[in-house]
Order: sequence, then structure tokens, then C-alpha cells
Amino acid sequence: MYLVQTNVKTLPSYFVLMYSVSEIAKQCNGRLYGPPNLKVEAFMTDSRQQSIAPHTLFVALVTERTNAHRFLPELKNKVKAFLVSSLPENYLTWGEDVAFVVVNHTLSALQQLAAHHRSQFKIPVIGITGSNGKTVVKEWLYQLLQNDFNICRSPKSYNSQLGVPLSVLKLNATHTLALFEAGISKPDEMDLLQTIIRPNIGVLTSFGEAHSEGFKNASQKLNEKLKLFPQAEKLVINGIEKNLLPASLTQGALLIGVENATLQFNYTLKEHETLLQVNTATEAFSLHIPFTDKAAIYNAVTCVGVLLQLGLNPKNYTERFKTLQAVALRLEVKNGIQQSIVINDFYNSDLNAIGIALDFLNQQHRKASKIAIVSDIEEHGPNKTELYAQLQLLLQQAKVDLLIGVGAEISRHRSVFNTKAFFFESTSDFILQFPAYSFLFQNASILLKGARRYGFERISSLLQLKSHDTVLEINLNHLTHNVNYYRGLLKKETLLMGMVKATAYGNGSSEIATTLQHIGVNYLAVAYADEGVELRQANIHLPIMVMSPERDAWADIIQFQLEPEIYSFAILQQLLTHLSQQALNAPFPVHIKVDTGMHRLGFEPQDLDELLKQLTSTSLVRVQSVFSHLVASDNAELDAFSQHQLATFNAFAQALEARLGYTVIKHICNSGGISRFKTAHLDMVRLGIGMYGVGVSVQEQKQLQNVSRLRTSISQIKMVKAGDTVGYNRNGKALVDTRIATLPIGYADGFARALGNGRHAVYINGWACYTIGNICMDMCMVDVSGVVCEEGDEVIVFETTEQLQGLAQHLNTIAYEVLTGISGRVKRVYVQE
Repeated sequence: MYLVQTNVKTLPSYFVLMYSVSEIAKQCNGRLYGPPNLKVEAFMTDSRQQSIAPHTLFVALVTERTNAHRFLPELKNKVKAFLVSSLPENYLTWGEDVAFVVVNHTLSALQQLAAHHRSQFKIPVIGITGSNGKTVVKEWLYQLLQNDFNICRSPKSYNSQLGVPLSVLKLNATHTLALFEAGISKPDEMDLLQTIIRPNIGVLTSFGEAHSEGFKNASQKLNEKLKLFPQAEKLVINGIEKNLLPASLTQGALLIGVENATLQFNYTLKEHETLLQVNTATEAFSLHIPFTDKAAIYNAVTCVGVLLQLGLNPKNYTERFKTLQAVALRLEVKNGIQQSIVINDFYNSDLNAIGIALDFLNQQHRKASKIAIVSDIEEHGPNKTELYAQLQLLLQQAKVDLLIGVGAEISRHRSVFNTKAFFFESTSDFILQFPAYSFLFQNASILLKGARRYGFERISSLLQLKSHDTVLEINLNHLTHNVNYYRGLLKKETLLMGMVKATAYGNGSSEIATTLQHIGVNYLAVAYADEGVELRQANIHLPIMVMSPERDAWADIIQFQLEPEIYSFAILQQLLTHLSQQALNAPFPVHIKVDTGMHRLGFEPQDLDELLKQLTSTSLVRVQSVFSHLVASDNAELDAFSQHQLATFNAFAQALEARLGYTVIKHICNSGGISRFKTAHLDMVRLGIGMYGVGVSVQEQKQLQNVSRLRTSISQIKMVKAGDTVGYNRNGKALVDTRIATLPIGYADGFARALGNGRHAVYINGWACYTIGNICMDMCMVDVSGVVCEEGDEVIVFETTEQLQGLAQHLNTIAYEVLTGISGRVKRVYVQE
């Protein structure tokens, strides 16, 4: 290992320790193929990452669900160093400047390297674990201490077996303090994380039920978490009695929130803040924090404990506690003005966070240009010019078209930037001048990345498309989780088609398709050609099957390279007629639909001979796949019919493939079929409602996460006297004096009239509040008698699958209809943690 430096005082804070690939091979017990002196200073594990720093090593991870070695060819001309468990074919042709370190297990090798890297540093390292609050405590400690230390910390919630080594490998010679999270989901994981983090100050933020699934009981889970601390000299333990801790950990430990706590506190709630009165063995003092919830109070006291264990006097930090900022744990994607999209990530603005946000910008980019609006960088280093030079490098790697710099410091360093840029001294200055620059945001993907104190919420409000207060919130992390669950049921070679018809079951087709493309889904399917055209215009390049091609859509299908379902001879002849008028370089891909019992669309088994005659008599088309649809894949009572369908389809598909003389993709399983007919996965499966969080059984439902959350707010609250009525036709009768709330959601938004007059409830501050009176077109009224609430409070229509299914049950329908019936005027907001 070597360090390129002549004078540490001039090093920028992003400076890293560089390793040669030969050193990496030595530390990982690997075999090196390629030049031994090739240098590495950055690590990546996602082949889809577009922003690739110089001297990057790609780690080809192998998991139960994917093997990243198959993506190595995509990086052939982008990356020079690779950590692999097997060499790619023809690796010798990759160039003399490309190096491969071959190990038995790539994740283990990365962890070994991180453990070695950690051993090079003699600075305070704070290891943070707990059931809840890890990221908040870490970020608040950063806010409190960033002016006193040059801090290396875990980006976002990087606390896993992969996230921890990637975090620790960011340590460099200028750091004077490190904050690392550690999260576990099953026994023995913490042992390994401890060897990587090796904290000398340990923090247990809380202990509860979260993430308990992988443990036998609470005692086992606690003991596993405490394995982070055997070498910690000092501890802060929240919520655990002394007698539950090993004797080796009680010495020097500050205990919080228990009967015999060594750090005791009381609190007084005020309107928008909390007064904390803290008592230690030696002194007492008070602090104000700008939060009133219990979790925030305990997190703040935990931070007090850490300051004490660092030997700092919390009384010197009272002003900083007053200005603690809420931690945004997720990114939001919203529709913006002038056909733009707006990505909100205005919590912090250090280089690591900016890099992560730029990667997300590239993942979501589907517009004509990329714009980054960035505030002054909140990162302390001796050389600000080099800091902003590194920002310019990140923008360049991300191929950002326009930088909007907001803040005095970034404006002073405008000469550093080669990217096209405009600079403003403050957020207010930008807003004041916005009308003159608004044309820049036409059809753009816009990232807002600023520290909280710059108030980028005001810029977001300026840029986002105005709509009413009812919002459908779509969690892209949950979508990814569900896709990965179903992937885990498939063989590695089985392809996955994502169903994004009907605007992705009401969730927004281009946004969902962008995520599916990013996480490696193989195919997409839409109902009609115009849906496919929208996806192509959103930069979706995956193959797209059109399930209901219409006679007027052939020009679009051909122009946008969509792949039609062919379900009748008439449709086949229409396509052939249009193709004969085109100058094609290759046969056009088609998908043959077989009717095995649905009796909706498709060729009957007796049509096979004529179909083959027509297919083999033309060179204009090539069969890409043959498929059918199970009538009742989720109904065990009809399994005999499902088996009949499978037999009919297999016979048809095998005969078709044999007589065509080439291999075609065969698929019949939908979401229910994936779960219940595992021997029928064939070459590809089609994932629909399961992807959005609705399973076919109670057991499966436990494995899925609900993707959509429909929320609104209270417009007005009023009292209705006994005997008076609410709504049209006086159908809502108040039997006693009743407090009602009016909500801006009605049947035009998808909240059906059948839910009125007490048939369904929404949720306000945890209370079920039933409708009263008829549902109106744009509004409805609910009974909030006895509920603590006020105008402007959030109202949940559904946020769990159980609530979604309950709503569907009250409408005598299914979750599909509820989701697809949510109106287009309801704003879609996409979040990613």
C-alpha cells in the first residue's frame, strides 16, 4: 500500500489510500492475472453504475439470486481491475493493462481487504448498531461533530455485510474520526463486521422487535448485536438493563433509558421542541432539540452519551443540538414542470452523498438532459479548490449536462467547473432569478442535492408539478425486494418478464420500468402499443412485448421495436402486410399466444398446422416466444385444470419449436404460477401483481412488501349537530354531535362511491375513521369524533397490503382493480431509501 502525498496539510478530504492489485491479491489470498502495479482507489459492485471513478476495482459478487460475473463483458472497456472468483472467457484479449484478482469468494475477499484497511488507522472509530435509530444517530453525530473532526461515515444506511466493507474502505489519511453502522439479520454476521469496524467506542441505539425474523429469541439477538463491542473501550447502551449485559461490557458503559441508568434524563415537551435535562455522575445540564417525538429524544440522548465518551463537554454543543436536522432516509422522485422529473435529496451535501445521488439520477434518467442543483459542500478539508475539483469529476463521470451551484462557496469556485454551469449566492437568489432560467428545465432529469440549511424544499416546490394533496407513494426499494423474492424461486437460467401494463398496475409505467431495467429484469410486457412507445421515449431499451396489438398500431410497433403478441391469423397477416413494406435487416420478433383454456385470445391447439405453414413460409418474422395464460394459478381447487393447461401448452410448444427448427422462449406462469407451479417455470415467467406486493397465500404475503401507499390530508374539520346530515341526499345522519373531517379524495381519484356511508375507514394518526355520507367526486367526509387531529394532518387510505385488500373486499373486487383505478390526477411520488 502506498500514499501519494508530499504534504498532508494540502490533501483534500476525499483523498484515499491506494492499493496495487498485487497488494490486494496478497491481502485476499488471491491469484493475480495482469500487471501487478495497477493502482486501485475505489470499489464498485454494480455493473450498471454509470459514474466510474479512475482506478476503480469491480467486485463480481455471487449471491443466491445473481452472479455478477455474467456482467463482466459490459465493463470490458470501462474498468481495468477486477476481483473475481472465475476468469471470463478470452480474458487475455482484454488488454495488457487489465488485471484480475481471482479468489474463492469475492465478498469474503472484500471483507478481508476492508479489515486490513481498517488496521492502518489509529483514530477514534465509533461502531453503531441497534434495532432502530442507527442511521439517525450516525447522521446527528456527524452534524454535531463535523466542525471539530474530519469524519468518515457510512453512506446512507450502508450497514450490511457488503455496506460495511465499502464504508470502511473510504477511510483515508485525512480522517480524524469514523462513524460506521452495523446491521445484522441472523446469527454470526456481527462477528465478521466486528473484525472490519473494530470500534473503540460502541453504541447500541435501541433494542426491539425490528429485524427479529432471523433469530430464535430476543436474547440471542441481543447477544449477537453485542458482539460488535468486545474491543470497545467505551460504550453507550440504550434501553438494556445492566444485568442483561456481559460483565466485560459494563465497565465504562453509559447506560440510558433504564432504571439504574448512568446517564439519566428528563424531558419537557414544548410546541415544536423538547427541553432535555441530563444528569451524569458528575454534572447536570440542559439541551433543546427541535423535535418532540420519543424516538428523537432517545436518539439525542444517545448522542450526548457519545460526546461524553469522546471526552467532549455536551454543554459546548448546545447551539448545535438546537439546530439538529431531520434525517431524510430516502430519495423522492416527482413529476416536474415542463415534462421534467425532480429528484429530491436535500439532506446533506458531502461528496459521498453526492456520488450516491448522482448514481440514482443516472438510474432514473429518462429525459433529454441531466441537471444537478448542488449547494455548497458540507465537508471540511484544508483545500476547498480540490474538493470542488472532485465534485467536477463526479459530474463529469455522471455525464451531467448542467450544474446549478447554490451558495457563496461553490460560486467562488466556479472556475473549477468545466461542466456548463450557473451560480447563485443563495437559494433566495436562485428563486428570484428563476423566471429567466426556467427554459433550462424543459424535459430534464433534475437532481436537488443540498444541505438542509439551504432550504432546497423551496426550489423543489418551484420545480415540481402542482397537484392536489392526494398522493400515491411508490416505494422502489419494496418493488426491488419483491422482484428479488420471486427471483429466489427461479432457476438461475430462467428469464423474468415484468408486467407494466395499465401504467404498471397504476403505479406509473415509465418509473417502474426504469427500476426494473436497472435491477436486471429481462423483458417487459404492456397491453397496448402506446404504452410501449411511452417506455421507449423514457429510454427503456429492454425488449417489450405488446399483448394486445391493434390494427392502427403496426407503424409504432415497428418504429419503436416493440414485439407483438400474435394471437390470430388475422393479426399475423396484418403484421406481415406492414412488414413487407419495410426494409428490414432481420426477421421481426413475435410472440405466439396459445389458448389453453382462458378462451380470451390465442390460437387453439387445432390451429397448429396452419400456423406453422404460415410462419415457415415467410422470412419476415421470427418467433421469439410461445406462451399461454393460467386461468386459476392461485386457486388450489382448480389445480387439475391448471395441470391440463400445462399439458396442452407443453404439447403445442414442443411441436411448434420442433417444426420451426429453432429454440423459442416458452412461458406460462404468472405471479401465482411462479409460487405454486415451480416445475412449470420453463424458460421465462411473467411477474405481475406479486411484484407490487400482493401474494397468493398468507405465507407468501409475509415475504412481500407493499409497494404503494395512498395518502391524502384533512382539508377542514367541523362539528355537525345531532340530527343534522352530511353530504348529498342527506345520507350521512349524525345521531349525536359529530366531528367530521373533509378529505380531498373522491370517486374521481379512485375512492369509489361504494365506500361511503360508513362502509370503509381511512386512518388518521393511527385511528380508523369511517366515512359519513356519500363519497363525492372530489371529496369525502369521515367521522373523527374522539380522534386527536387537526386540519392538514396526513390521512392514510392504505399503506399495507392488508389495508389494500380490505378496501378491495369492501368494493367486492380485487387489489388489481383498486390499484389500476387510482386516477391519473393523483400525484405519483417515487421513493428510494
